[in-house]
Amino acid sequence: MIELLVIFAGLVGLAIGADYAVEAARKMAARLGVSEILVGLTITSIGTSLPEISTNIMSGLSTLGGEDASGIAVGNIIGSDLSQITLLLGITGAIATLTMPKKSLKRDGLMLFIAILVMYATAIDGYVSRGEGMILVATYLVYLTFIITQEKITLKQGGKRDKARHGIAIELAKILVGLLLVVYCANVIVDTGVALATRWGVSAAIIGLFVGLGTSVPELSVAVRAIQKKAGQLSLGNLIGSNITDPLLSFGLGASIAGVHVSDVVLRFDFPFWAASTAIALLLLYNHLDLNRKEASVLIIVFALFMYIRLTFFAA
Repeated sequence: MIELLVIFAGLVGLAIGADYAVEAARKMAARLGVSEILVGLTITSIGTSLPEISTNIMSGLSTLGGEDASGIAVGNIIGSDLSQITLLLGITGAIATLTMPKKSLKRDGLMLFIAILVMYATAIDGYVSRGEGMILVATYLVYLTFIITQEKITLKQGGKRDKARHGIAIELAKILVGLLLVVYCANVIVDTGVALATRWGVSAAIIGLFVGLGTSVPELSVAVRAIQKKAGQLSLGNLIGSNITDPLLSFGLGASIAGVHVSDVVLRFDFPFWAASTAIALLLLYNHLDLNRKEASVLIIVFALFMYIRLTFFAA
């Protein structure tokens, strides 16, 4: 009973934190004169990726200490990103039609594939070295610099910018506070859920699935709240940004601490399915630059198919 109350309190905290972060992100975009999608691709995507970042850093430290945690690191990234680009994008698309500017879809959609391909290229021999981990982080920093530079050019060509610097700092602080509350509450929900599942005798595979999905809770809560506040581009930018942040920055940081071993199953099944799922999501978006409810349902089915195949044929 106490655990259920804790989970309920965690859900309330998620809603409050997400609301706080989304509202501050919208105000910050307005003050800077930049698009909401840029804020979603950068600040909120990094913030909601904190569970993946911390998990990979801790996995790297564990490996460095002699206990190989490679499986956790790789599974966390692929599981989280695949669920975001299918299940989470599908859920948000089912709530409201998502739209994205053609220019941003081309640029950031291409970067999604580059992120997957670069991570795959470093892992294709079954091992990601520390040097390759640094390459992943460097690739992310280059992308971040590129999109910020592009936005600065847009500002110079006529964008409006609020001169109140102190206001920008305040909104940034609010975003960080909101995201930290979201991440904390997500961890509470996952930890409590795992404890309950263990007590009730739920299988290890189901518990692992719950934990994997749990790291995507921050992205889901922020994305849904953004939709409710009529900030669909912030929602979409956050989901796409997280899918770029995780394989490059999150995984790269962990691999930079200690090398990461990648299993054959991940290389033969997880990576190809992840890339195919991303292609399907982007094609649906590119079809008419939005995602409607019917198309969103396709993504949810793709996620269900992945889970069925993975747990049925590649559970070991």
